Amino acid sequence: MLLSGWLREKNMMLKFVVMLLMVLLVACSHVEKQKDIDQNKVVQPVKAIEEPVNKPKPVDLEPEEKSVEPSQLDADLLFSLLSGEVAGQRGNIRMASAFYLDAAKRSGDSEVALRAAQIALYNKDLVSAESAIDILVEEGDLQLSSHRLALTIYLHAAEVEKSLNQVDSILKKSDVSPRNTVLSIGDLVARNASKEVATSVMNDLVARFPEKASVYLARSRVMSHFAELEQAKKDAVKATKIDSSWPAGFAQLALVLDGQGEIDQALLVLKQAAEQLEVRQLVMVYGRLLAKNERYEEAKKQFLRLLSDGSSDPEASFALGLVYLKLEEAAKAAKIFEKLYEEKAFPSKSAFYLGRIHYYQKQYKDALLWFGRVDKGSHYIDSQASIAMLEAEVGNLQSARSILQRLRNDYPTNSARFFLLEAELLMDSQQHSVLYDLLSGAIAESPDNLSFRYLRSIAATELDKIKVAEKDLLFILEREPDNANALNALGYTLASKTFRFKEAREYLTKALALKPNDSAILDSVGWLNYREGQYEKALIFLQKAYSQSPDGEIAAHLGETLWMLGRQHEARQLWQEALKRDKDNRHLIEVLKRLK
Repeated sequence: MLLSGWLREKNMMLKFVVMLLMVLLVACSHVEKQKDIDQNKVVQPVKAIEEPVNKPKPVDLEPEEKSVEPSQLDADLLFSLLSGEVAGQRGNIRMASAFYLDAAKRSGDSEVALRAAQIALYNKDLVSAESAIDILVEEGDLQLSSHRLALTIYLHAAEVEKSLNQVDSILKKSDVSPRNTVLSIGDLVARNASKEVATSVMNDLVARFPEKASVYLARSRVMSHFAELEQAKKDAVKATKIDSSWPAGFAQLALVLDGQGEIDQALLVLKQAAEQLEVRQLVMVYGRLLAKNERYEEAKKQFLRLLSDGSSDPEASFALGLVYLKLEEAAKAAKIFEKLYEEKAFPSKSAFYLGRIHYYQKQYKDALLWFGRVDKGSHYIDSQASIAMLEAEVGNLQSARSILQRLRNDYPTNSARFFLLEAELLMDSQQHSVLYDLLSGAIAESPDNLSFRYLRSIAATELDKIKVAEKDLLFILEREPDNANALNALGYTLASKTFRFKEAREYLTKALALKPNDSAILDSVGWLNYREGQYEKALIFLQKAYSQSPDGEIAAHLGETLWMLGRQHEARQLWQEALKRDKDNRHLIEVLKRLK
């Protein structure tokens, strides 16, 4: 397919092979021999003199003796085509683009030019893409897909006039309804043009077709894309006035109103339009907007309305399932998703939500089964991450880590997420040494990732690598001086692991000013006072922290403070109550062993 322009001229594979051999032989015969050339080196064909692409070639009735022979032109053209193909196969898109553009200029072949334009656009080389598409456009009589490609390239290149010419061609050649064609043009403009170019193109369309609802709706969508919501609203209103029977206009108007924060007005527009036009899709949009704004009971009514006649509507069923989840009616949601999965309607999405339902119900075996049925797509990564968490939950930590490591390799752009999830699993299992090594590797790859630094500081503190912990936390604070979590972590580390109490107080005082009611910071301040021997002050902060968050570590600190104040009975009672809630808390276990 890539060499179709060349092959079409030869018509037969045999003829192509013969021609190739002849071209190579002729090209070689024209190469001047040089004594100092290594015989093992390949001699490149001599390139022909190019004429301007846009200038028609004059008929030369009496060619000069020194003119380039056709065989040499064929050789150079074939060389560019083959080189472009080889470069593409090797993943060198830049070279493939250059060779194909050269072939397009030499041959003037429309299919070669089309391929050159496609490769250049993929390579984001707009200059080459425009050069190639100009060749294609000059050929004339293009297919609709080629006009759409030309429009895409000219929009990127900010060529308004050329873009408008392609818009005209698309309008003439499209085999779908004119209004849908206009909307598709608007989508192309929004995706590929700058705001200024998009505005110029759409304004021209409106000026030429001032009585067509579709051009106003298309411009409304484009203006919405560029956050010009007031103009988008005016255009949507105009579209509904020109054609009050077209549901798309009301749907767009509601979308714009929602974007402007006019939720009630948007819902009213959809409700009235749905009642007047009796169009299912408007009811669907209305229900979704209700759900988006957490009006789940009202949304449920709309989706049930769509399903009340017993007709099969997978879209409405799926939306209803999501609403049931929000209303904590998991059994009803599961029933819907199971049916959709059986009917192969939204199978991956349905399997994903069935996995989540079973996960939250702690039915881990079933959850693993459903998550494993999610195919690659929008929910695949989340499903695989959930499988990793489930494996860790049932004690297969190594399996969980293997899954996350594979995800890091397969999806490098999301590697930070998988590093953090693996770190969370290691922290939960208290494998601080492994956690430290993992995060050190992550930091080597992404030294500016503050989350990696913060988590490594925790692991370093647990391993008594205080210098590393301090360095990581100071690294964060240099970039985010008001990071309350980092301030608290550094203050607590210095208070609990060193005798640098003055520095610890400076960090914790600033953290407390930023978050005066944060239980973790209150605990740190209380523990600093304890370490300084100010037990009465410590008690005030620790009691406040524990009342807000009855955490095991805070309970350990509060109990120790009570113990030092001579209130041993209260301390033991507090620890026993805390153990009932968190029997595996290592801070509680350690303090009970020490003070038994």
